Parts: sequence; C-alpha cells; structure tokens
Amino acid sequence: MATPTSIGLPKLQIAFEAAAQATANRAKKGYAAVIVRDAEAQGLHKLSSATLIPAALGAANQALVQQAFLGSDRGEPSLVYLLVIAPGTSDTTALEAGLKLLEAVSVDYLAAPADVTDDELEVLNEWTQAQRALYRTVKLVRPYKTAGSDDMGIIELDETGLKDASGSVTASALCGRLAGIFAGIPMGMSATYVSLPELTAVTARTSAEQTTDIDAGKLILLHDGQKAKIARAVNSLTTIPTNGSGDWRKVKIVEGMDLITYFLRTTIEDSYLGQYPNTYDNKQLLVAYILEYLQYLETAGVLNPGESFCEIDYDRQLNWLKSQGVEVADLTRQEVLEYQTGSWVFIRCGGRLVDAQEDFEVLFNAATLRAAA
Repeated sequence: MATPTSIGLPKLQIAFEAAAQATANRAKKGYAAVIVRDAEAQGLHKLSSATLIPAALGAANQALVQQAFLGSDRGEPSLVYLLVIAPGTSDTTALEAGLKLLEAVSVDYLAAPADVTDDELEVLNEWTQAQRALYRTVKLVRPYKTAGSDDMGIIELDETGLKDASGSVTASALCGRLAGIFAGIPMGMSATYVSLPELTAVTARTSAEQTTDIDAGKLILLHDGQKAKIARAVNSLTTIPTNGSGDWRKVKIVEGMDLITYFLRTTIEDSYLGQYPNTYDNKQLLVAYILEYLQYLETAGVLNPGESFCEIDYDRQLNWLKSQGVEVADLTRQEVLEYQTGSWVFIRCGGRLVDAQEDFEVLFNAATLRAAA
C-alpha cells in the first residue's frame, strides 16, 4: 500500500461546475460591511441597527454607514460591520490592517471606502480573491476604473453622472448603499431593477450603451423618468471559465453558489471535521444532511425543484483506493462505497441554480380581443 509523503492540513475541497455542484446551508445571510476613515472609533464594529453607529464618527461617515442599512423594498441587511481605519491615503497600511480584522467575521458584501485609492482597490481585489479561494464568500462592491476585474466575486459600479437632492454623488460613495442592497435581497430574488429613489440622475446612456456596458461586466444604473434603479445585477466576470457558465455573471447566481459554499464549509468544519469515525454510515449521515438543505434551497428559489442530489462519490473513492494500492478489480460498487478511506470523505452533490425573472416577452393581440368582444 502506498504511503503518502505529506498529510498537511485537513483538506476541504469544494468545486462548482456549469451545472452548479455542491450545495447546502447558510443559516445566515445578509451581512454587509462598510469601510470608512476616521480619527475616532477605529476598529471593527458589529452593528445590528443604525442606532449603534458610533456617535464619535464624523457626520459624513455616519451618513455613509446609515445608507448601508437602507436596503431596498426587497429587504434589508440583517447586520452591518463597520470597519473604521485611520485617516490618510498615502499608503495601504491602514486598509490592510483593517482587512485583517474582517477576516475574523463572515461578510457577504464589502463596500470599498468612499475615497478609495487605486492602490487600495488593488489590495481589496487581491484580498477578496484570496478570501474566496478559502471558500469565504465575501463579494467586493467597488467603483469601476479603467479595466474590469473580471471576477464573479467583484462587483464594479460604473457611474459618473450620479446626483441626489444635495448634488453630485461619486460611485465610490454609493458602494456602501449597494452593499446593503445586495445583502438584503432574499434568496429567490435578484437586485435587478431595485430602485434607489434618493438619486435624481444617473449616467446618461443609450440602450445600446447600456447593453454594451453590462456585457462588459459593469454594474450600471438607469433612470426610467420616475426613479433610478439597477439596470442588471451583474458582477465583473466577463471571461467564463472552461467548466463555467455565463450565468456566473449574475449576482443572484453567485449568491446561490455562495450560500452552498458557506454551508459546506461551516457544516464540515464545525460539525464533522475530526468529530466522527470515518465509516460508511457516518458518511451517509453527512450525505443526508446536505441533501436536506439542497431540498430546502429548492423551496427557497435557489435551486430548481427535483434536480438536487447528494451521494458518496464512487469515482473519486475508486481512484483513491487505486492510489493506495488496493486491488479493486473484484470489488462490487457497494463494496467500493463502503471501503474504509482513511481520513478522506468523497461526496458528490449538485443541483441547477435558478435565475430570477428578468427578461420578458409578452404578446398582446388586439385583433383577438376585438373578435371576442
């Protein structure tokens, strides 16, 4: 039997392919985080209500945090983390120290500072990507610059013509507002056409320009003559991975994937890893638990009803046995599934992620109505 050269850290391997694999719980949802610079109240604050915003903060910063709690008519964030870093933008030291504090909590949508610099945007992008590589499900909301991030975990607002009753509004200053909107959207809904009634003007674009910018991975707003609203809730992804899907450009689809990732990571790490003998029966308990949550996601509008599954991964388990020098030729399928696999648990699960209703084609036949009259 082969002897491994290194055991390393316990491995939690989660993969999503085009059909939307891996799925299960996220007992929490809706956490936004806002970063501001201030000489007072520095550090990380957990705010369950806008009334808990530190009074020592400057008035402008308090207003920025207040915006994150507004959400939309589709829901509000259940929690807002306020990260206060030292003033000054000459380097990224303060931001990097603050992001270390954020690593101790779970955040769904993180807003860049209202006065974020190009160097800080680079740090924020790298930090977000590193966190997501560890199956932490934070998404960054930031202003668009000269080139898109091309990442489904990064949402880029491209607006230069924003105004409210008090005057011009920068895209950076609106990021906290958007983080709160995205964090408050229920699982079965998207943020497309969510209104921002406080805005009186947005960047002027023709319909063709709107389509071009959305396809380029830009989050843009439109004004329908009555109110401003999100044109299409998309992230910055434009290069679809080989095993990926074009749907990964949608904020709702990525949120569904992240709900599943969150459950798998926290359930396995907190409730299973190191806590049970690695027997066939205990593997089946985990399979049943995951499947139960998949079915819950079907009822919540995240996964398509009746298509979810979860089972011990026969192929991976068979390959692992071969790699260990086990003679598998005479083993039945069930014997392979029940074979002892050291510390490894191989599970295969999946489902079909469901988008929200966003595109409509309605035929109105006036002649038919007249004939019936």
